[in-house]
Amino acid sequence: MWGFLKTDKLRKLYARHTGRDDMPDAVRKQLEVEEAYRSETLISNAVFVIFDTETTGLHLEGGDRLLSLAAVKMTGGRIYLGDAFNELIDPKRPIPTSSIFIHGITPDVASARPHVSGVLLKFLAYIGCDVLVAHHAPFDMKFLNHAMLGCFGFSIQNRLIDTALAAAWIWRMEKAELVDLHAPGDTRFDAVAAHFGITVLDRHTAFGDALSTALLFQRFINILNRNGIKTLKQLVRIAGVS
Repeated sequence: MWGFLKTDKLRKLYARHTGRDDMPDAVRKQLEVEEAYRSETLISNAVFVIFDTETTGLHLEGGDRLLSLAAVKMTGGRIYLGDAFNELIDPKRPIPTSSIFIHGITPDVASARPHVSGVLLKFLAYIGCDVLVAHHAPFDMKFLNHAMLGCFGFSIQNRLIDTALAAAWIWRMEKAELVDLHAPGDTRFDAVAAHFGITVLDRHTAFGDALSTALLFQRFINILNRNGIKTLKQLVRIAGVS
């Protein structure tokens, strides 16, 4: 019953926001996410979408927007590079020079790319009902959900795992082995990757960071399994984001 009520609410939010009742298939799939989720699914059997974003800046409230979105899928501990997602977005606003120095995306390149609504439709089709994973996930989701609300009237419904939270849990469990005493508990991506021996690829590109995060999550799955974290319910408990 509660699932039906939530689904009905999402339909109404979409209709109220867009003035339409005919949801695109990718958006309609979001109505199935809650019912499709099974908390007792083994981590080894679950499908994860590890994603990252680049933005025009760090301040959503100041007008910064999504600039690129990339993801890779993982199941059974295997990363599927042949089924990757990588899209640039026209942010419909200037890109500060300070940001260009970080991600390398220039206004002439971005202005030739699709509006965020089209990219979101592709991304929703790509993620389906799978579990999302990102490092410091609330930052990326803040920008994604702002775009979702603007385009479709509701936020992404998929379960969300934060590898920064997973790293913090592992550090607490195996501190002596895994923490560099010069930087204890540092959850910045570069620091976490260095601690766990992950080579960072194409830093500050959405695809490079998504792939590097997937390699980190791949490492975490093995460590978590050794420490008794075997189901999605257990994973969400230690690294889930509401």
